Order: sequence, then C-alpha cells, then structure tokens
Amino acid sequence: MTRHISDGFRRRRRVADDMTPELYACVERSQLAERAGDVTAALEWHRCVPMFRKGRHREVLGRLADLGDDVPGWVWARWIVYQSLRCEDGDTGRLVQDRLRQATEELHADLMEDCFRHQGDPIQVIARVLGESWAFHQRVAHEGGGLVAFVDEFATGRLVEHAALARRWAGARLSGYELGESGPGATLSVREAGGDEWVDVLDLGARACAPGGWVLGRLVPSGVGDRLMFDMPPLGVPAAIASEVANRPDGDWWRVLTTLRERAGVRSESFLLEDFELLTDVRDLDLLRFGTAPRDLGRVMQQLREGRDEVSRAAYRILERARTGDVEAADQAYVGAAVLNVAAFGDLRRQMVRSDEPDCWAQWVGRLVEPARGRVEALARLGRRAA
Repeated sequence: MTRHISDGFRRRRRVADDMTPELYACVERSQLAERAGDVTAALEWHRCVPMFRKGRHREVLGRLADLGDDVPGWVWARWIVYQSLRCEDGDTGRLVQDRLRQATEELHADLMEDCFRHQGDPIQVIARVLGESWAFHQRVAHEGGGLVAFVDEFATGRLVEHAALARRWAGARLSGYELGESGPGATLSVREAGGDEWVDVLDLGARACAPGGWVLGRLVPSGVGDRLMFDMPPLGVPAAIASEVANRPDGDWWRVLTTLRERAGVRSESFLLEDFELLTDVRDLDLLRFGTAPRDLGRVMQQLREGRDEVSRAAYRILERARTGDVEAADQAYVGAAVLNVAAFGDLRRQMVRSDEPDCWAQWVGRLVEPARGRVEALARLGRRAA
C-alpha cells in the first residue's frame, strides 16, 4: 500500500511538470499574494493559468475577493487554516505530505484498495483525500501542527496581522456535540455529548452538516465578543460516535474513526466533505437542496452535473423567499449563505434597484453575522430607497 501511495505522489508531481515556466511563475505569484493576504492579486494571477479556469480554489478566491475589506477575523483565520492545508513547500509542506500519506494509509486505505481493484488512478485518490478529507484537514492543522507551522514559515503582510486569532485555534480539543436551536444574534445552541450545559455559538449553518443533529468538531474563539464557533464546518455523525469521541479519556478521535473503518466496516467516504467552506458552514449542495423544490431536485442535480451553475440559482431563490417572508427564522444560516453567493447577491441587488417593493430585510440583520449581515444591510438600504 505504501509503495502505491508513493507512486501516486510521484505521478502527481509529473502531472505538475506539464506546466510551463511562465505558468509556474503565475502560480508562484498567486501563492505569494495569498500568503501576504492580498486576495485580489492572488485571484488575478490565478486567472492567468488556463488549467485553473474552473476549480474549487478559484471559487474560494473569488468569494473572498468579492468581500473587499469586509472580512471579519474568523474568516481570516479560516483562510489561514485553508492555506496551511494546501501548502506543498518548505517544512510545512513536508509535514502536510507526511500526514497525507498517513491519512491515506490509515483512514482512507479502502479508497486506495478500491482504486487498484478497479485499475483506477491513485493520483485521484490522493487528491481526493487532500481536498476533501475532513479528518485529514483536522489532524494536519491541529495535532499535526500545520496551522502554526504555516504561519511561522510563510505568512507575511496582512496575513500576519490577522494570524493571532488563528494561533488561538491551534490544538483546540475535538469533541462530539449535539446541535440545538438557532436563535437571534446568529446563535446556535450546542452542548457536548454527555454534558448538560448548552452554549450559544455562532450560527454559520452547522445544522446543515448534521441531519441527525450530532457532529464532530472543534469549538474555537470567533473574535465576535466571547462567542465560540466551529473552526471549519463540522462532520455529521451518529449520536453514538459523537458520544464515544466526547467521552474518550485520551481524546484520540482519530483512533475512533480508524476503528470504525477497520472493524465496523464503515466506508471512509463518510469522512469526506466535497466543499471546503470559509464563509459559511452550509455547503453548496445543501444550499442547492434547501433552495430547490423537491419535485425539481432530480432535474436540477442533473443540470448541475452537466455544468450549469445551479447553486447560484438556488441561492437566488432562497433570497427571493426571504424577501417575501417565506423562510423560517430558524433557517437563518441558509439566508446568510445565499446572500454571500456572489452571483445571487448581484442579481437580486440589480432587481431591487428597479423594484418598488418595501424593505423586507430588517428582520434578517439581527439574525446574521458579518460578512452576511453587511450584505442584508445593503439590501435593506436598497429596499428603503426603492420603496
């Protein structure tokens, strides 16, 4: 297995070698801008590489750049964590690669076994673990020390200015939590599995991650008063798993997950999350499901697979429903995620300038946190102006 994984890494490097020196220079300049906190410049250089025309990283850069200077501290901290996970050079890069091998061997071995059984491409497995493994992301950033290592080795400019909060996240305990109700002030009630005390944390949409109401995650300072938040969208799990992780004396959540795969036959795909979100805990697919009528979901999903931007269309529908009072207050995080969708927000804003409808956004201002709150405030101002 280790030999196959090493072969996959070598092949991954050979694919990268197809890039020209000029394109490599664009990638390096984009990376330097990212590490200096200049998202706009990073996006411009990223766009110079033709093979990067589509991809999750470009979407992440685009959403951050669209915020301009309206980037709260917790988004900066998530941006730093995200960069640490993508780092491929220096001591941090070696740390990430070592943890990636470990995660592929120990937790995601079933994916590699399936790959060779079906004569697949090990590069795709490694890339999937690197980009989508929630467990790998958690381990390399915290227990692996990747977060602090990246800040110490590579952060410059504005990124250094915003690194203090991210440093406070490093090593925070991972546990199992029960999710309660969403409330005013962008709050979500959470309690540790087996505990009695409910705590109000920032409601960024964690309930969308957990149909059963239970998650694994780390609660960290948000920089918004004394409120805590999940460092990244948490992982939905059964109640029994949340309880086992929360009550494990040694805190070894990794062993809980590997044991599930090895002894209980749980597929490690359960520990993958397709979208890495910075501005919300609501993934694109969950936003699409919430914003699409059940009778239309099959058709919309097929159109998404064919390359149509159905997520932005769903986000626009959610905003239209919020404007007409057809979204429950408890679903505030979906409204927050929708208003942060660049295309949906732009389309609705242009429509409101032409409309004479009254302001319907005031109720959402007090239920969202920045940067989503600033977006609905802008819509409220437009509504008053058009009325």
